[in-house]
Amino acid sequence: EGQRVTHPDFDIDITETQLRDLYRDMVLVRRFNREATALQRQGQLGLWVPLLGQEAAQIGAGRAMRPQDMAFPGYREHGIAWCRDIDLTQVLGLYRGAHHGEWDPNVKGCHLYTIVIGNQCLNAAGYAMGQRVQNRVGDDDGEATITFFGGVSTSQGDVREAMVWAS
Repeated sequence: EGQRVTHPDFDIDITETQLRDLYRDMVLVRRFNREATALQRQGQLGLWVPLLGQEAAQIGAGRAMRPQDMAFPGYREHGIAWCRDIDLTQVLGLYRGAHHGEWDPNVKGCHLYTIVIGNQCLNAAGYAMGQRVQNRVGDDDGEATITFFGGVSTSQGDVREAMVWAS
């Protein structure tokens, strides 16, 4: 019915304006996804991996990230790119083959897309290990690393290796 429902175990302190902003982000990213899908079907993009149905997870995670945090996207984390202030036309350029990535991961807090299934997990584990070795985790000013992967990628060696390293 469009009414927010609270739960005593999972309640958050959020304003109506913040809720509208999150919804706006999800709608804009979905619209971008539809346009990119159309471009791929017209032959304008060599490849396109849609995020349809994953908008809320990506926007929620992306908006929870702090400026010092680092994201390691796979090939469909366009919502994360949006939240990290990456011009989405730069994402299209990756899939068009016009460049390998036009943003600086250290400035945006978002690594370049990883097309190889599951490889981003290994990259994220290594980056997080470096953060820990450099004592950059654990407090309010500490850094966090986040990555994304789906069920199919769990059969990939890189994901398994990342889990071993992370443990």
